[in-house]
Amino acid sequence: MRLIPFEVSKIWRKRSFLLSMCILFLIHLFLLWYTSLPNEKTAPLSAYKRLQTELSGKNETEKEKYIAGLKEKIDGVCFVQNILAMQSLNDEMGNILAEQELQNNPGVFEKYYDLYQLGDYLKYTVSLEQEQMFIDEIYRQQQKVSGYGEYLRSIQEKKDILSGISVFGGQSGDTYSSRNLQKSAADYAGLTDDNIRFTLSMGITSAMQGIWTDLLLVLGMMLFVGSLITEEKDKKLFFITRSTKNGVLHSIAAKLTALLIHCMLLTALFYAVSIVFFGAGTGWFDPWAAIQSIDVYTESSLSINLFGYILLSVLTKALVLFGIGTVLTVFCIGSGIAILPFLAGASIIGISALLYYLIPAGAVLSVCKYLSPVGLMKTENLYGGYLNFNLFGYPVSRLSLSLGLILLICVAGVIGSLLFFCQMQSFEMKKLRLPVSMLFRPHTSIFRHESYKLLITNRGLFVLLLFAVLLAYQSHDRTYTPSVGEQYYQSMMAELEGGLTDEKELLVLSEKARYEDALQKIEQIDGMVRTGELSGDTADVLKSQANMTLAFYPAFQRVETQYEHIKADGGSFVYDTGYLYLFGILEDVFSFDFMILSVGIVIAISGVISMEFQTGSFFLISATKAGKRKILFRKALICTLMASALTLIPLLCRLYRISSVYPMDSLGTTIRDIPHFSGFPVSMPVLCFILLFAFSQILSMVLVTLFTMAISLWRKNQVQTIFFALLVLAVPMLLKLLGFDIAKWFSLYPLYGWMGMQ
Repeated sequence: MRLIPFEVSKIWRKRSFLLSMCILFLIHLFLLWYTSLPNEKTAPLSAYKRLQTELSGKNETEKEKYIAGLKEKIDGVCFVQNILAMQSLNDEMGNILAEQELQNNPGVFEKYYDLYQLGDYLKYTVSLEQEQMFIDEIYRQQQKVSGYGEYLRSIQEKKDILSGISVFGGQSGDTYSSRNLQKSAADYAGLTDDNIRFTLSMGITSAMQGIWTDLLLVLGMMLFVGSLITEEKDKKLFFITRSTKNGVLHSIAAKLTALLIHCMLLTALFYAVSIVFFGAGTGWFDPWAAIQSIDVYTESSLSINLFGYILLSVLTKALVLFGIGTVLTVFCIGSGIAILPFLAGASIIGISALLYYLIPAGAVLSVCKYLSPVGLMKTENLYGGYLNFNLFGYPVSRLSLSLGLILLICVAGVIGSLLFFCQMQSFEMKKLRLPVSMLFRPHTSIFRHESYKLLITNRGLFVLLLFAVLLAYQSHDRTYTPSVGEQYYQSMMAELEGGLTDEKELLVLSEKARYEDALQKIEQIDGMVRTGELSGDTADVLKSQANMTLAFYPAFQRVETQYEHIKADGGSFVYDTGYLYLFGILEDVFSFDFMILSVGIVIAISGVISMEFQTGSFFLISATKAGKRKILFRKALICTLMASALTLIPLLCRLYRISSVYPMDSLGTTIRDIPHFSGFPVSMPVLCFILLFAFSQILSMVLVTLFTMAISLWRKNQVQTIFFALLVLAVPMLLKLLGFDIAKWFSLYPLYGWMGMQ
């Protein structure tokens, strides 16, 4: 018992291991935040929290009525948008389709037209597409949970029907299907819908189903196992400890117990953080509600609440980690090369991932899919679903087989570790030598030498590639969907773009006259209502056609603004939507890009100068004044080039993605032709303005680079450099993203995102 805390603290007190755990924990926090970022198809976490607050205190009937009302309203608004989209086609087919829809849904257009025009339908998100997808998702969840009682009755009815058929000789009851129906009915027999309380699933499912969380837990377990045996082998301590009375069985028993404690604590910590993160972001769920209160868990046959589900999930994941860890311990004991256990662990996880994701659910080998280590870690399927395997014509529960297999792996791993440790022959570590030697090519280039040290030796290239992929994916993955009004504006500007001509002026004036006629007609009808000549219902019918025309008036006002500017000051028509997205006027992406760029640059170059102090080579570099100056200049030049290249990646990806939806053809016109920048002090082509904007972003990242290098020179330690640099550069942006907008003034963000701040 005294060896157990010693084995745990021996590893956790190592600075390298503690640093590795801190890095995994920070990556976990980052991925929780990054994977929950909203896009055009997913709502922000605040939407779920706002709805959860509105649903709290309501009973199940009131929840159903409230969500049905949200569904009806958003469907009505979308109906109005679809009618306007059909009419915007300006052809006979579009008008015919619109008339048919209006006849099939009488009164819907008139009821929700004003709401569509005002834009008050956006209650939870920032766009109609997001709002519709969000409410549709919640409606589907609520309908599935509210029908849980009917789901239970249908299972028992199928069993009764089967029993009736068997009595009349229609079916023997000896087939797998009949046995499966009877077993399912027996498993669900004790369940009722008494404790079903509809709960939004986003929070708990996101917290408990994170594939990245499980991967980080596996990495944390592998790091612990790697230190469990290899450290004593590396120090050749087994020559001493195994000669003592209790140096064999007591030692390995304490090590395996320490591994179990590590797996339990690490799993509990990571998932506790996930639950707190999503609980704070989406609203807290009721832990005492039945697990079937979550729509994706309604098929569970367990009579447990959500709190019990969380405890069972954490315990199961920890035991799976422990089982895999004991198998890797066997590899550590038998191997004399430190990297082989990690390769074995990666192989186990890789093969099980292939089995899980490549084998179809209904295939003959589906047992291998669900009983692989990856399948066992998917506790949302284990406890939140229901599945029986066909083993020799008899249904066997996946839950029973999975738990039995987990215990079997743990027991087999423990026994294998004990046997291999007692018969261990390899008491020390061997160095891994490559079968081929790398030829050394002498050179005198300081630039090449410093580039190799920073990019290869200090792994800066790997960090840069990792963050480059992250930034490129985030920028390229964004989708842009033009609204109906935007489509009208785009078609108008396609005809007007360029200098003003008589034909273009006539087009603008004719459109203006059309809208003025519609406004005048509505004003006349309103006047007749005030005098009592028309009733309100009749007026709504008469105004419907004029309202349809005016649906595109806000988009035309953008055209009119450019027309008036050209008439007053000269210039050209410019389709400016793409430029407004690119410069961050219509969406705020610079905060995220700046923080990710800052973190990537800090991590990549944190050791650029501190590595010289840690190896003692800086004293040689400082022997001559010119040598020190040249080395520092080359380091700064290399880091600047790295930062510049990384900065251009999100800008170029966004430029490509935006231009594919919103054409940006007027690069030769002046920036003042874009109404938003009409007051810009310097008249320059749009292309030059884009280059100026890119230069300002590169300059801000160069300053981040030089600041990080200064801290590296000051602290002479890579870990401290990362800490202080992120404290100054990343923390203010994190506070800004959390809602503290004033924090941006305490960073270099105003230089990077000055365009979006206008």
